[in-house]
Amino acid sequence: MQKKNFNTKKLYLRLFEYAKTHWLMFSISILALVVLSATNTGFLATIKMVTDEGFVATDSGKHKLLPLMLICLLSLRAISGFTSNFTLRWVGRKVVEKLRLDVFQHVMALPVNFFDAHSVGIISSQITFDTEQIYNAVTKVTISLVRDTLTIIGMLGYMLYLDWRLTLVFAGMLPVMTIYLKKMTPKLRDSGRLVQQTMGQMSQVIEEAVSGQRIVKIFGGQDYEFQRFKQVAGKNRHLMIRLGRISGMNSMVIELLAALALGLVVFYAIGKFSAGEFAAFIGALLMLIAPIKSLTSLNEDLQIGLAAAQSIFNLIDTQSEMDDGRKEIGRSKGEIELRDVNLRYENSIQAALKNLNLKIKAGEKLALVGLSGGGKTTLINLFPRFYELQSGLVKIDGIDTRDMTLQSLRQQFSMVSQDVTLFNDTVFNNIAYGSLRGVDEARVIAAAKAAHAWEFIQQLPNGLQSEIGDRGVRLSGGQRQRLAIARAILKDAPILLLDEATSALDTESEMHVQTALDELMHNRTTIVIAHRLSTIENADRILVMDKGEIIESGSHEALLKRNGTYSKLYQKQFS
Repeated sequence: MQKKNFNTKKLYLRLFEYAKTHWLMFSISILALVVLSATNTGFLATIKMVTDEGFVATDSGKHKLLPLMLICLLSLRAISGFTSNFTLRWVGRKVVEKLRLDVFQHVMALPVNFFDAHSVGIISSQITFDTEQIYNAVTKVTISLVRDTLTIIGMLGYMLYLDWRLTLVFAGMLPVMTIYLKKMTPKLRDSGRLVQQTMGQMSQVIEEAVSGQRIVKIFGGQDYEFQRFKQVAGKNRHLMIRLGRISGMNSMVIELLAALALGLVVFYAIGKFSAGEFAAFIGALLMLIAPIKSLTSLNEDLQIGLAAAQSIFNLIDTQSEMDDGRKEIGRSKGEIELRDVNLRYENSIQAALKNLNLKIKAGEKLALVGLSGGGKTTLINLFPRFYELQSGLVKIDGIDTRDMTLQSLRQQFSMVSQDVTLFNDTVFNNIAYGSLRGVDEARVIAAAKAAHAWEFIQQLPNGLQSEIGDRGVRLSGGQRQRLAIARAILKDAPILLLDEATSALDTESEMHVQTALDELMHNRTTIVIAHRLSTIENADRILVMDKGEIIESGSHEALLKRNGTYSKLYQKQFS
């Protein structure tokens, strides 16, 4: 992920782009905040009148009017407070929802190599935790910034009206507060950014430990995983305390300066102010302390929110899959050609594929064999453009795959791998997945029967509508494999990519599924990765790969007669 440095202005302008679509509610909230701030100054003016004319002068004509004024003023304050709080929260939740949708949609468009390099837990934390921190920046910060700033302006204006000299003495402390806060802001930003990282690390450890529970238990890894989590949780606690210390110091310094100002006011005011003026001035000064403290503590939420926004926008700005092809094709014949293909993974010294040239006929069953790391899976991932090659080209029916739209290209493939991917959903939705969602139940049942999955599906509590748990945990390995095969059968694509598709099946199930696959392969191009060589003896052609190159090619019988690498692998398996 390419990290960019955004300044505060750019981050807020970018966030504002999300908020401005809800300009009406946002405007109402700002207007309500202005009214709320104005009621603070109005309240002090009313208190001065109550003190001077209600208690000191005891004007009987205003005894009934003054309480009514207070009721109206406080009612207006309550209504404007509710309106500003609700409308801005509404805008904030809309902004967070849109951010989450944009991030998730962009993540779905990122290339496979991005997920090879980044933890699922950290990506999940960015979409959930980081966006929630932005909510604080949008709501709490905006409320406090507008309300408290206007309150401070109103209070200072009223204090100037009462006694400008004393107000200037108090205002002289504001530069001291500003310099101090400016010095502490970078520390808050850094601490906020580090807190974001530890939250992502915690999510990563949790995701790995929970999803790998069987391995954790069988290898006695509970203590190891606990220590990993303890280390990250301790780091998070340390950073949160540091953040609290910096924020608390800010608040303490502001209160100490305010205490000094209050002492000076009392010393100066005795004998010079009327009771109402003294009450109003002291009230204004006390009401100034709260918004100043709020703005000070606001800096913590602001910096955390900005750090989260930078994290989110870095993710959104990550280059998505290249999809600049324009050609849309229907159902291809399944003819594939590779010309001088070279591919090297990022940060890898050795090329994964080297000068590969290959032609696969339409309807041909091609098997890939060889030792691990030979390039078999890389080759299969190249066809649907999960990875981008550095040089050369891949053609389907004579068309460069880079000239096709990704959607059109990937419609040509079905894939079943040894690492079965199932979702925490129903059996039906796992077979009729994605673009197959609108398929009727009869076709789903037919696909399940072809994959020899219908028998066990009928025995589930709710049949096709049974929930299978996270990653299909409620099913056996063989059952999960057969659901994946049923999904591939239902798609009915012209090209099949099979990566050890029967590896998790018992002998009987393997026979049934292999028969189903053999029937499915008729009139379809099939590329099979196999480690059990007995499963690909009837392949039209077998390629032996080593270090990204094709070192042998031919039928099963021809390769055995050659007495080369394939023959040795075969003899080793059946010795």
